[in-house]
Amino acid sequence: MIQLVSLTPQECSIALDNLEDCRALGHLLAQAIRNTAPCTVGLVGTLGAGKTQLVKFIAQALGANPEDVMSPTFVLIHPLGTNPEIHHIDAYRIRDSDEFLELGIEELFEQPVLTIIEWADRFAECMPRNTLWIELLTQDPLSEQRTARITNLNRFPLLKIHLAQSLGWET
Repeated sequence: MIQLVSLTPQECSIALDNLEDCRALGHLLAQAIRNTAPCTVGLVGTLGAGKTQLVKFIAQALGANPEDVMSPTFVLIHPLGTNPEIHHIDAYRIRDSDEFLELGIEELFEQPVLTIIEWADRFAECMPRNTLWIELLTQDPLSEQRTARITNLNRFPLLKIHLAQSLGWET
């Protein structure tokens, strides 16, 4: 069962003990951000931290076939037929900010879609100010245990309330 470890006006930390906890977090996030499009989510974490898996669970909660969600490392932008539509981007192989912007990313930020970008921290200066940042932290890559650190919550007050209420934390 996922557990809210800490909550401040700007951020929260959530303990994830296993893959089912990651699924539960994905579904909670999907419910909370489904009506906030345009919305940009920046995913941060080491290789194998679970970034693509979290995208899969968010997309599944919004109606996508989870098998359609894969790391778009070679495609770069992978639109998913969800409501709202998700554009899943993997910035791992992108060399610099110019190449990142050449993807037409700024136009995506303005469309009524959910844009989820893996490795977004590499291009933080190009991201909208109201990006919801999710960092997946792990001590042992072989363990399913993770901590999800969600920042910039002050720009998403309804998400903060939804997470706090869903996880039994007083706001």
